[in-house]
Amino acid sequence: MPINKNALLRYKTIDRCLRNKYRRWTLDDLVEACSEALYEMEGITGGVSVRTVQADIQVMRSDKLGYNAPIEVYDNKYYRYEDSDYSITESPIIEETYELVAKAIRMIHQKGDASIEDMGDILEQVGERLKILLIYQ
Repeated sequence: MPINKNALLRYKTIDRCLRNKYRRWTLDDLVEACSEALYEMEGITGGVSVRTVQADIQVMRSDKLGYNAPIEVYDNKYYRYEDSDYSITESPIIEETYELVAKAIRMIHQKGDASIEDMGDILEQVGERLKILLIYQ
């Protein structure tokens, strides 16, 4: 399944909408929000179809991208996150994945290869994001 920046923009827009606890979001509201976001960010005037947003919601609910978003429909009309604190941008990684990434970062850092030195900033940012302590030698 190809992922492009327009799809990611729609996912982030849907996420932003569903995180807003003070508004009820219908499918039409989500379509409108996605269409506006695509116009503002990319200048796309064609809008988004209902089917596209429905497919986006299915992808967000699934494990295809690792979101597993707890999106629910209530009152047979409105969408929201079942867990009001959920966000696709702050999805926690599972412990096994964390340990594998931490181990890989430490191994790459310890190797000290010249080509790896170029990755120093990236490794540092990933380490900070995952709260991994890198010991510089």
